[in-house]
Amino acid sequence: MQDIQRFERSLKDLEYFKDFQSVVSPKNNGQARATHMKKTHPRFNPLTDLNENQFRIKYRYTKENLRRIIEIVRDDLEIEYYEPLKREQVPIDLQILSAIRLWGGTEHPKLTAMAHGVSLRTLAKITRRVASVLSSKASRYIRMPATLSEKERMMCSFQAIANMPQVIGALLQTTVRFQPDNSATEDLDGENPFSAKEEELHLQIVCDAAHKIRDLDIRLIEEHSMLTDTEMFALSKIKERFEQNEFRGRILLGNEMVRCSSSLFTPVRFPRNQSEELYNHAHSITYASARKCLNLLMSRFGILGTEILGSHGSAKQTITALSILHNMAMEWADPSIVLRLQHHRHHNTLLRSPVESFLQQQSKGHKSRGK
Repeated sequence: MQDIQRFERSLKDLEYFKDFQSVVSPKNNGQARATHMKKTHPRFNPLTDLNENQFRIKYRYTKENLRRIIEIVRDDLEIEYYEPLKREQVPIDLQILSAIRLWGGTEHPKLTAMAHGVSLRTLAKITRRVASVLSSKASRYIRMPATLSEKERMMCSFQAIANMPQVIGALLQTTVRFQPDNSATEDLDGENPFSAKEEELHLQIVCDAAHKIRDLDIRLIEEHSMLTDTEMFALSKIKERFEQNEFRGRILLGNEMVRCSSSLFTPVRFPRNQSEELYNHAHSITYASARKCLNLLMSRFGILGTEILGSHGSAKQTITALSILHNMAMEWADPSIVLRLQHHRHHNTLLRSPVESFLQQQSKGHKSRGK
């Protein structure tokens, strides 16, 4: 009986000692409380916490397709795990999700960082890493047709649009702004009073009839450079490949901003006969695939219409990564952006002014009476 009493007294003494220790060192006590708080507040998981429609708006993909992207990228991200991110303990899935949500450009970067429980600096590191891993897969997802059967298949898909033979791709050029590291990342929380100097990248894409990007050329536009689109095309590797007769008589379609050549067909500026008018009509219909490809890419990733934060190399990797993600969406027929574009077109039609509708009806009436 005395032994039991002694044991109980020793337990009480141990409790008193722990209480005293927590008072003497409040730092350890605070850490313990913080650890307890982390356990009781699980991290936000958009794959389970958002419904399908909300998820598509924020992440530009269906849940199923984004899970496929995560599986493709996961192993490489785990191998390339950097030490600065280990302290943040951000799961691989959330790293990929946060990067794609930031690239979607549907909200301010601070809101994206808050939604995933990370700082802006950590989010910047995450997006650079995800872009680096994705861009390393460019040779697999961005390539021109290599075999004869692939080339024939691509030509048939273009010819089915407006009966233009020998077309193997449509070429389009645009620019993307980026903010270099030396000015953009000095203070990501917006406390830097100095305005950052923006620079531009020249982006040239070659797409197929299914709106997939087949060739990508990204070049820095020098401050005093006045190169035209034709000169930019002359510097690209795709022109060199055509000059080396890799595609054997097949052609690309371009717009009026580039010069017509034996491998690049452009519209006739001033058609003089019916044949040239018919050619321009067929060219316009076939070339529309390039415009739609760029429209889908820019709509899915709004960051391309604003600016990319990072160095020249980092911005180049980001654009390459977005092109790969775009091709994945086209291959899997992801409906997220296509449905949104159709919704906006329908909404704009409903908002058309009554005067415009009346004039259209009048013109139709005049045509029918003329007949």
